[in-house]
Amino acid sequence: MLRRVLLSTLILSICLFVMMSVPGALSEPPAETLQADVIIYGGSFASCAAAVQAAPLLPPGRSILMIVPESRLGSVGTVGGQNFFDIRRWNGEIVTRGSFIKWFNAYGQGYPPEAMARALQTAVTAGNKVKILFNCEIEEVSKSADGRIASLSVRPVMRNPETLKVLWAGRAFTVKGGIFIDGSETGRLARLAGAGHTVGRQDAGGDMHQQAATLMFQVRGINPAAASAYRNAAGQAEFFFYQDVDGSGLGWGGKEFVTRDPVIGAYNSGGHRFRIKGYNVAEDSEKGTWWVNTLLIHEVDARKQEIDRNTPRWPSPDIPGTLSADEALAQALEEIRSERFLTALRRFPGFEKVELVRDADGRPVTGKILYLRESIHCLDKSGAHALTGEEVRGAGNASLEGVDQQNYATRVGLGCYYIDINAYLKSEPAQILETPYNPVYIPGEAVLTPNVPNLLVPGYAQSTDSTAWAAMRVIPNLSVCGDAAGVIAALCVSHSETPAQVLVNRVSTVQQAILNLGGRIDKGSNS
Repeated sequence: MLRRVLLSTLILSICLFVMMSVPGALSEPPAETLQADVIIYGGSFASCAAAVQAAPLLPPGRSILMIVPESRLGSVGTVGGQNFFDIRRWNGEIVTRGSFIKWFNAYGQGYPPEAMARALQTAVTAGNKVKILFNCEIEEVSKSADGRIASLSVRPVMRNPETLKVLWAGRAFTVKGGIFIDGSETGRLARLAGAGHTVGRQDAGGDMHQQAATLMFQVRGINPAAASAYRNAAGQAEFFFYQDVDGSGLGWGGKEFVTRDPVIGAYNSGGHRFRIKGYNVAEDSEKGTWWVNTLLIHEVDARKQEIDRNTPRWPSPDIPGTLSADEALAQALEEIRSERFLTALRRFPGFEKVELVRDADGRPVTGKILYLRESIHCLDKSGAHALTGEEVRGAGNASLEGVDQQNYATRVGLGCYYIDINAYLKSEPAQILETPYNPVYIPGEAVLTPNVPNLLVPGYAQSTDSTAWAAMRVIPNLSVCGDAAGVIAALCVSHSETPAQVLVNRVSTVQQAILNLGGRIDKGSNS
């Protein structure tokens, strides 16, 4: 018993030291109650965009508090090692603007995760209105009689260094606020607050499975010249490498190769939940060290965390056979060490001599969290989703054209990407890719949750159906939603209104503020 108490005290001290050592983090241990006008959950790019855009619009003396389960900002895009921006140009230009374009212009399509985390923190804490609680997780959500979030019970967390499993690491404290934003990948705040939602592809009349997750990992030994020189039987190139604006390397390819190679084929048909898909790779700050996105992990439920098992927080209904994020991460850490995986990985042209990068303790260098691709999708006031796959597929090229014209009045940005589905189940095709003709108008309702009046959801929990989500799920689009949520939150504070009231009463103010902050809400060239 004494040993457990001492360990808990040590862990809490470490967590508080981390919080005190990071600029913008709280400079003292949490009091019994912390309070801010805007509370942002999650350290994702969407969360950071919301903080960046809300801060300068808040009245004097008002503040923002971020609750971040990880030790730095960026979530999947930094802590998870997913350092490759998924972008799609339209008419030769990037139409996802605002916060995202500044980060893109600074580093290009690929970036060093630690440098990006520092850049995010610099942007978020400029102006001293934003404080950050790192290594903290929501334990409970308390609501008022009208359905609003009143307060959060928050506790420090840490990760087991071997399995990366999340563990509670200290006593709980209370966080109170007026407006709450869930920018996370798990949708934890929205779910625990009782926001109406569907799970995964449930809206399509199917099960609640979510798109496959990925463990990002580092390798050395990629030969870009050999990969680029490869030609298939038809004489076509299948692997593509180029130099990014900062001089680092980027590469991708292999979607068809993995269907033909017998060794990868044998691996993918094995009796396990892993699969190798065509890859994306981007160099880290050290030349020749690459982050690799190729390992799919099927049947992972993003709602499940082991700290919730056997508590009311465990998702219900459960999805039989699915792993928690902690279980999947631990299994993937073992899998990338296996000979069967490394043998299959080395079948890619130019990968014949790749080796895992290892840390000082001999552990492979990987993302500390999984690259989750899907979780929950909140519902709008009609009980449906505010942004649909039909609107994405049928988006027009001007305000009064296309299925998405119904979103025009409350538009808060443009979503632009492919409908990119990484298989829900291993028995299904690894990737299904559609190319919508045009960007889609994102309605402001997509970041609202009507039955939780003071909550905004620019992250994975946004109100999109599963098909629209397959296009909206990438960092550029999520950042656009974060920008909108930040503007709406600041106006809520200024005018003592809910997000829904702001969208009805002040939509033109919202739109002008987004434009003033460098965003784009129209498909014309003057946006």
